[in-house]
Amino acid sequence: MPALIPPISLGWQLVRKGTGSSVPFSRLVELLVATVALTLAVTVTALAIGIATAWLTARTDLGGRRTWMVVAALPLVIPSYMAALTIIGATGPGGLFETLLGIDVPTPYGFVGAWLALSVFLAPMAHLIVTPGLRGIDPATEEAARGLGASSLRVFATVTLPQLRPAMVSAGLMIGLYTVSDFGAVSLLRFDTFTRAIYTLYAGQIDRRPAATLSVVLMVLALAILLLERRARTRAGYVAPGTRRSHRLVELTRAQRLASSGFLTLYAMAALIVPIAVLGFWLGRGLQAGAVVGAVWDEALRSVGVAVAAALVAAAASFPVAMVTTWRRKRRISNVVETSVWSVYALPHIAVGVAFIAFALGYVPFLYQTVALLLLVYVGMFMAQSVSTIQDSLRRADPDLEDASRGLGRSALQTLARVTLPITSPGILAGAALVFLSVMKELPATLLLRPNEFETLAIRIWSSTGEGFYTTASAASLALLAVSIVPLLLLTHRDLSA
Repeated sequence: MPALIPPISLGWQLVRKGTGSSVPFSRLVELLVATVALTLAVTVTALAIGIATAWLTARTDLGGRRTWMVVAALPLVIPSYMAALTIIGATGPGGLFETLLGIDVPTPYGFVGAWLALSVFLAPMAHLIVTPGLRGIDPATEEAARGLGASSLRVFATVTLPQLRPAMVSAGLMIGLYTVSDFGAVSLLRFDTFTRAIYTLYAGQIDRRPAATLSVVLMVLALAILLLERRARTRAGYVAPGTRRSHRLVELTRAQRLASSGFLTLYAMAALIVPIAVLGFWLGRGLQAGAVVGAVWDEALRSVGVAVAAALVAAAASFPVAMVTTWRRKRRISNVVETSVWSVYALPHIAVGVAFIAFALGYVPFLYQTVALLLLVYVGMFMAQSVSTIQDSLRRADPDLEDASRGLGRSALQTLARVTLPITSPGILAGAALVFLSVMKELPATLLLRPNEFETLAIRIWSSTGEGFYTTASAASLALLAVSIVPLLLLTHRDLSA
């Protein structure tokens, strides 16, 4: 049902009221080119960084691999608007670089700034998806290539990368959809894409038809990306017969070890050390100047409360969906359900927000600007993350275990409780953690749908930055990072430990 509300609501709004006259065709083309160009650039860059960090930490004998695994995943807690905030704070007059190093670095507003912010902070998404894919490759294929005299580089290019295609396509889908949906980074760094234009039209005009028009175009673009991913993805089971041997780690030369450590150090500095340093710098400078930060406890409690509720509801709703879509004998309804869930995830959040406002005002006005509607939207938008992790656990499990349980006389319900649920519990917890993280960072839908006076940490960061209160924004950002680190560590323990 949630999958149908945005397209039907926006489509009906345009059919009934028309498209409005304030969105020229040239403007549509301009926004489309900008959005597609940014999406392609960010996807390619983030994939390259994520594949490099995954390979170095999972398949080489680099020292401190486990530590680097966690470090490479940690930037996932930093939302795009916080990434843009740190870029603005580190550069320009009075920024961190000029204050500490005496280097005047111009603030990279526009395409370059948005590309840098999104690429650096979306690379962990590729890292988390590609790492299990690297470990799932049968080492016999790579050993055979080496036995035929192929170099390590040629083995990686001709054997490893082709087998990583499903993981790379999935990571590219996640990164591309996030970039298409991004609102915070492009807004703060002043780069016009569909999301920034939609919010400007929605907030600045009484006539909401132009915003709805752009939302429909953006929705079509996101669904086109989803369809391309469906065509490119190869479906394969995770359970392989026999015992899978561990991979032999690639031995790095001294020069390669230094280069690899340098690359990971530079990435850690750009994605972790500089953002935390900028936030601490602004907070300290503001406190010294007598700025009043104000407590962020209320916003933190609201954020955690709604994020926990959304995670629990999404986990409960995702389990039956994952069961239906991973049946060994898949039916047509399985594909319909799976496509529906991913279609909602693919929709840009600002378009979902515009659609649900029209839906609530027209048909369920008692839900307008309520926490219940906000929670429904959160679950609908992020449920695919929970479904995918539970599906992953189900596909990795040996189906013979369930067959053995039934063969011993257990009922289907007993098998579900004593075999299936314990097997999928890591996936359920990881999915809930992903939903929690996503809700904590969510900005555009929250801006449009939140009740009056319902401020979350994301809203506090956004509003304080817009008003120039960087000390308050820094305090809220640090609080958001502190709260988000726990579920991320849960994810890294599940997906990256070897």
